[in-house]
Amino acid sequence: MVIAALAGIVLAPTGVIALPEACPGWTASAQRAVTPANVFDYMNGAGELYLAYGFEELQVREYTHSSDRRITCEVYRMPDASDAFGLFSQDRTGDEVNIGQGGIYAGGLLLAWQGRYFIRILADSDTAEVKQCVLSLGARIVPQCGPDGPLPEALKWLPPKGLDTKSVHFFHTHACLNSLYFLASQNILKLSRKTDAVLASYKTPAGKLAILVTGYPQAKEAAAAWRSFRASYAKDASEYAGLAALKLENGKWLAGKQAGRHIVLVLEAPTRAEAAALAASVQRQVALVTRDGGEKPK
Repeated sequence: MVIAALAGIVLAPTGVIALPEACPGWTASAQRAVTPANVFDYMNGAGELYLAYGFEELQVREYTHSSDRRITCEVYRMPDASDAFGLFSQDRTGDEVNIGQGGIYAGGLLLAWQGRYFIRILADSDTAEVKQCVLSLGARIVPQCGPDGPLPEALKWLPPKGLDTKSVHFFHTHACLNSLYFLASQNILKLSRKTDAVLASYKTPAGKLAILVTGYPQAKEAAAAWRSFRASYAKDASEYAGLAALKLENGKWLAGKQAGRHIVLVLEAPTRAEAAALAASVQRQVALVTRDGGEKPK
């Protein structure tokens, strides 16, 4: 790989991120690329998550210290900024750091996103020296990732009142949903790379609950998914305030409805009335921001 230095930033040709040279006291391995075709050779079963977001290429470099400490630096090129944010949104446990459009650090792990790139840097220990190196690597990668990218449009489906913003997850597939909230073993909501979904926690006077909104290319696909969900998960639901409402085994409530290209579900609500009220609020928000006429705009 031919690289050039410009103002202290290492640049790689034709859209390839050149991972930084080592921090002082660390030795860097050769950089290597991982593709969807060989991702399971690199990370075994964990590759499913990255495939679910459609990653195109992963650049990897490892850094070792004389004390046998190790840092692994990974930069994923995604189809677009929405999917980069989606990967970042999978787990935001930790302290916010000013790296990229969003960064989280916890226990030797840095997660960040910038434009269409998702950055994951993992150390096998967490000392002040290790943290400094991890954050330095992340900060040196970000300028190569291009300008800020837009957040997913689906985030606008969520009403702001009561929303826990750090709990917001954007994804596409059944596997991603189940990693965040186990609904069913089978893909009863018929999620795929062609669907968009958001899951988030809300705080209400009655307690915490979760909102799941799924969007489909056409209303007929949303209707088929809703029938599948009702038959598999909510066949005993009753009609309440224009919604399907179901008391869960844990004593909490679910309420939901299909409207046009979208399905709105309130999960783990303290009361049926609370579930119905928030479901109606989300439905209004979705209709307002999408002007859902039954078919996804081209």
